[in-house]
Amino acid sequence: MVFIGLTQQQVKQLENEDISQRAVLQLTRLLRKSVDSHDANVHIVRTNNVLNICRHVLGLSTIIIRAYENDYHFADSGWIYSEFAGVLRQADMAELVEMLADLIQEGWIKESEVNAILSSNGCGIYFETHLDKVTVYIPPVELIDDELEDEIPNIRILLGRMEAALSNADYPGVLHASASILETLAKDTLTSPSIQNQTLAGFFDKYRNSSNLPAPILDYILDIYRRRNTEPIAGHGGTAPPTITENEAVVIFEMTKAFLHIERKLSSVHFSLLSSSPHTTH
Repeated sequence: MVFIGLTQQQVKQLENEDISQRAVLQLTRLLRKSVDSHDANVHIVRTNNVLNICRHVLGLSTIIIRAYENDYHFADSGWIYSEFAGVLRQADMAELVEMLADLIQEGWIKESEVNAILSSNGCGIYFETHLDKVTVYIPPVELIDDELEDEIPNIRILLGRMEAALSNADYPGVLHASASILETLAKDTLTSPSIQNQTLAGFFDKYRNSSNLPAPILDYILDIYRRRNTEPIAGHGGTAPPTITENEAVVIFEMTKAFLHIERKLSSVHFSLLSSSPHTTH
C-alpha cells in the first residue's frame, strides 16, 4: 500500500510544527542531488518529474516540456530549474510533509537522509518505510529530546510551552515563550550566522527590512520583546508582582501563532509558482 496522504489529525498536529529555512535549503539540496545527471536531457526530465510531484501536492497544474530536435529548449530548462529551486519554500507544513512522503515513496530521496536533516534542525517529524509504504510520525512535544531543545531553538517546543503556560494561568510565562518564538522566527527569517547569538533588539532593524510582515505587526512584535524584558518574572527574576493580565496573555498567545503563520505564508507566496505559465496543463 502506498502513501495516500496525511490524516486530518496529523494535519491538525502540524499546525504547531515548524521547519527552519535552513532545513528547507538542505532538503532542496538533497533533491537537487537526486536529479543530477551529466546528461542535460536526463537532468531536465528528472527535475521536471520531481517538480510535478511537488506541484500536485500544492494543487498546481502539471508542467509538460517538449523536446525540440531531441533537445529541450534552454528557456524551458531555465524556467523549470527556477521553479524547482523554490517549490519547497512555498509549501506549508502539511504540504511539505506530503511532498517529502511522495518523494520518498517514489524513490527520489531516502527517508534516512530526510530524517537526518529534520532532526538536526530541531524538527520532530520523521518518516519510516516498511513494505513499500511510507508512514509519517509526528511525536508529541514532550517526547522531543531535551538536549536537542537546548542546542536548536524549536518553535514547536516553544508553542507547546506557551500553551501550557496559558493553561496554568502563568501569564508571564506566555509572554516569555511568545518573545522566544518571535525571536527564533526573526533569526530563521534572516538566516544569518552573525545574528544567531544576538538578542532581537540587536538585529531588529535587519529583520524589519527582510520581513514580509506589515510595519504595525513588526512594531507589536518589538513591543512584546521589550515587555518580556521588563515584566516581572517573565524575562528575569523580581519581587514585584506581574502586571500582565489574562486577557493580554490570550491576545499575545493568539497573535504570536498568527504572526508565525503569516510570516511563513507570505514567504511561501514570495516563492510561489506561476500556474498560468504556458508550459502547464491540467
